[in-house]
Amino acid sequence: MKIQTKTYQPILTLTIKTSDEIPANRFVGYNQGICGDNQKALGVAHTSWSAGEYASVVVLGTAIVEASGSINNGEKVTSDSQGKAKAWSSGAEVNGRALGSAVAGDLVRILLVP
Repeated sequence: MKIQTKTYQPILTLTIKTSDEIPANRFVGYNQGICGDNQKALGVAHTSWSAGEYASVVVLGTAIVEASGSINNGEKVTSDSQGKAKAWSSGAEVNGRALGSAVAGDLVRILLVP
């Protein structure tokens, strides 16, 4: 895993019981597992969690999410099928706005949108 060089400011975190394994820096869905493709995220896991664990999820503020493709600074983002951030497209749920640019595999700061 890459060394974190970006900072984030969680304003609100919630504890959930995970339904499956959740890698760090991924969107978490309302199903308490990895957020699905173009789905609304509950928040972001800032560390990795195993299935059945009680996990802390950032739901308000800024969070760091792994990008699945190119994202531009200020662009709306949504989740891909593995909970990674991707550029928003029509019909998808908006989970936040990028606070920097990124390409696949980069970590990008996201201003979360409830």
